[in-house]
Formats: sequence, structure tokens, C-alpha cells
Amino acid sequence: MNKQLQESFEQYFQVDETNQVNLKEVSAEQVPETLAELEAKIPALFKLATEMKELDHSMLSPLRNMGDLASELAAFLQAQTRKIDLMMSHILATEQPDEDNIFCDSYGGGGIRFSSDVEHPIGSAFRTKLFLRQEAAAIYCYSEVIAVQKLSSEKFQHTLAFSIIRDEDRELVVRASLHAQTRQLKKRQSEQN
Repeated sequence: MNKQLQESFEQYFQVDETNQVNLKEVSAEQVPETLAELEAKIPALFKLATEMKELDHSMLSPLRNMGDLASELAAFLQAQTRKIDLMMSHILATEQPDEDNIFCDSYGGGGIRFSSDVEHPIGSAFRTKLFLRQEAAAIYCYSEVIAVQKLSSEKFQHTLAFSIIRDEDRELVVRASLHAQTRQLKKRQSEQN
């Protein structure tokens, strides 16, 4: 097992929330060695989705600190952004072939966990497309199996650490996991009341 990937995975918390994932097993030679090689492989739609999320984040943050009038403007712009996000989410979801799609059990800044009938050995490499439905975002990266746990006689849970991912995409996954955790906490509080 790759100790460095294990440590990288453990630096980030995992949030139990399902998201669509497209995994394609690849050979070690097919995994980009540099961020420039990864960048060259990322489809334009994935780059566009990430850039849109970065723009949203950078444009709305300053408005929130400007007072009441700006907060109304920020709310309006956020509603417009949500409409665009919904369209983008639909486009991203329909861009993928169904045969490679699964749903992960959890995700975080270090990687994902998913369950499968097939046991993939530790060290297996995957081209990974993670679709963050709530964020209307998609991440294109590569990951590696760092742990396999037998759940039942027919199911295995795989832990995949991101082996190469752009910094802005990792940040997006971290932000998405924080938002998911906030949603889960609010839901838990409303159920208790």
C-alpha cells in the first residue's frame, strides 16, 4: 500500500453522502505523473464546471460583507447562480455513459469510498470522475485503491485516495464535504426538535 496516499487520505474527513462517480480502471502507465499531464486530459466540460464554481465563490463572498442592500443583491445573484448550477448539473450528469456509473458511499478531500461486488486489489488505479450533485460540480482526477474491506460474502468497500488531482478540484471537494456536513447537522437538529 502507498503510505503517502494513505496519509493524504487521512488528512481530510469523509462525509457519508452518496454521489455519482464514474470509475474506469487504468494501468499505472496511464496515470498522469504531473499536473500538466492531468490538465491536458481533463475534458473541457470539467474545467468549465470548476471555473464556474470558483467564480461563484470569489464573486459572492465580498458582497456578503457589505451590509443589508448588498445581502439582498447577493441573495438575488445566488438564486441566478443556482439556476445555472442546476443546468450545469444536468449537462454533467448526461455527459457520462451509464455503464461506468456507480454511487460512492462517502467522499472527502482525500478520496472516496465505494462498495462493489467486485474486489479490486490494493494499488489498482482508476480514472475518476466525481459528480458533486449538490454543488453542481464535477471533478476529474485519478485515484488508487488503498484499502479493501469485506462487507458481506458478496460486497467489498474500497477506499480510493486521490493520486493526482488539481488543487482547485480538491478545494471544491473539501468545500462540498463541508456543505454536506452542514446539511446533515441541520437535518439532525430539525429531527430532534
